[in-house]
Amino acid sequence: MKLTRVISLKMSGEDVKFLQMKLKEYGFFNSKVDGHFGQNTLVSVVNFQTSLGIKADGVVGLQTWSQILYFNENKNKSQIIVEKTEVKETASYVGIDGLKIYDNLLTDGEYYKEETSKNTLWLHHTAGGSRPDWSIGSWEKDYQKDDNGNPILDTNGSPESLRVATSYVIGRKSSSSDDKFWDGRILRAFDDKFWAYHLGISKNSKNLNSRSIGIEICNYGPLSMRKDGTFYNYVNKPIRENEVVELSNPFRGYKYWEKYTELQLENLRKLILHLSDKWGIQYEKGIYDENWFEYNDRWFSTGGLRTHTQVRKDKFDLFPQPELIQVLNSI
Repeated sequence: MKLTRVISLKMSGEDVKFLQMKLKEYGFFNSKVDGHFGQNTLVSVVNFQTSLGIKADGVVGLQTWSQILYFNENKNKSQIIVEKTEVKETASYVGIDGLKIYDNLLTDGEYYKEETSKNTLWLHHTAGGSRPDWSIGSWEKDYQKDDNGNPILDTNGSPESLRVATSYVIGRKSSSSDDKFWDGRILRAFDDKFWAYHLGISKNSKNLNSRSIGIEICNYGPLSMRKDGTFYNYVNKPIRENEVVELSNPFRGYKYWEKYTELQLENLRKLILHLSDKWGIQYEKGIYDENWFEYNDRWFSTGGLRTHTQVRKDKFDLFPQPELIQVLNSI
């Protein structure tokens, strides 16, 4: 067989079948070998390319074919070292628009393994640092407490989980260093067909939480400017000036905020489109402005695209950054 064709998503043929067989041999593909380049094959190709440090675009051209044919000879030279981070470099989903999702899954008891239909996407930010894996890790440590602050135990004598989490968390570049590894990287905490609490409301709580998918953006939120012109977040950590956005009109009492980055916003757009298409979620178009972020009772009963500040007067996520408003209106 001559492997001269460049192959990609939605193509079929004997060369695709050969590709699937080799990827299965190398441990990257565990689906049926059928000669059709579908989503599972795309994910496998991207993960194979990533493992070698070559362009991970899911397209099998000359360079990727060469690696497919000689992988066993080169594999000892192809280890990726990510600077002092423990990260799974295998994507669980790859979209034709370049969307990539990586799994960093919670244990089963940290969410409700109950399948529900979805009608709403809720947008949050973490009120924390740049790493989405740390946000997910903090949910593993959450447990219910009694009035005295003592853990409530389950039938096995273990602390009862809060089951508070969102399905997706989008990382951020560091606001205090040049580290950009996490910028825009999307981690999945649990399958979006299941659910967890993430709104912290009493009104219509179970219905709104279980019928929705939560998306967190790594961001500290509101900032304070000191007399010397430097900016600090609520945990007294300095934030670089180029990572600060000044709003024309203060929101929830604050004028200065840590920016949502360009890559965060671009991948948020892709994720919203992917999830809306997957679940058939209908959302209003072209309505997004500063007023959309404000609290209103009507948000407790409607589906579509929503943000935490619309149902919580005490929350700051999300805030009306002009670039975010532009992205929402572009969807």
